[in-house]
Amino acid sequence: MVEQVGQRWPEDEELEEILMDIKFGSPNLFDVSRLIFEDAVDPDAYHKQTPSAGEIMQCNMAFSEWALFDFDLGAGMTPLRRAARKDPSIEEFANTQFYSLFWVIRQDRERGISVLRDSVTCEDFVVHDRMLARNTRWAKGLLGSRIARVADEWRFAGQVHLHDNNDIPPLPHVESTDGLGIQDPEAFITHVEQVMGHHGIYHDTVLEHVLLDDMGAA
Repeated sequence: MVEQVGQRWPEDEELEEILMDIKFGSPNLFDVSRLIFEDAVDPDAYHKQTPSAGEIMQCNMAFSEWALFDFDLGAGMTPLRRAARKDPSIEEFANTQFYSLFWVIRQDRERGISVLRDSVTCEDFVVHDRMLARNTRWAKGLLGSRIARVADEWRFAGQVHLHDNNDIPPLPHVESTDGLGIQDPEAFITHVEQVMGHHGIYHDTVLEHVLLDDMGAA
């Protein structure tokens, strides 16, 4: 009989260590990941002689999230998935995490939970996060975030939250057969390019100005 391993949420320090293992253990691979990210996003901050500390922080946070969750080491293996092979207790976290644009359907400040509707599949996800439940600005528009599920509870998995204060109303809710989102490794880096990229379509919109405040609140 194979003993089942209890599932848990990894600590922030553990996720940082996973990245550091790549940075110092495989520096050439880390450099490749940096080049891929910079080529795909072409951060606007890199085109400025004196970018602000906030702009640099934004780029670093976005790169770290992409490298940890989405960078393909080969055969679809990401740093997080490789770490989950060594530590099966974070397998559910690694296997359920995904990034998407969500409508914030409901916010329960008292209970610290909110309902997010995926704009791609129109599935609803009950997310446990007090910051999300209290941030009334996010009740309007689309929120770009990464979530994951452990033990039937969804939470934020990433620290980069991109909010677009648009007037597009939510589409009708659609029931899902498995209750999981779509793991699209291109979703995050594509959205980051649209927001932070030198030629991003949202580069000169309110989305960029809201970004730092939202990330700082995470």
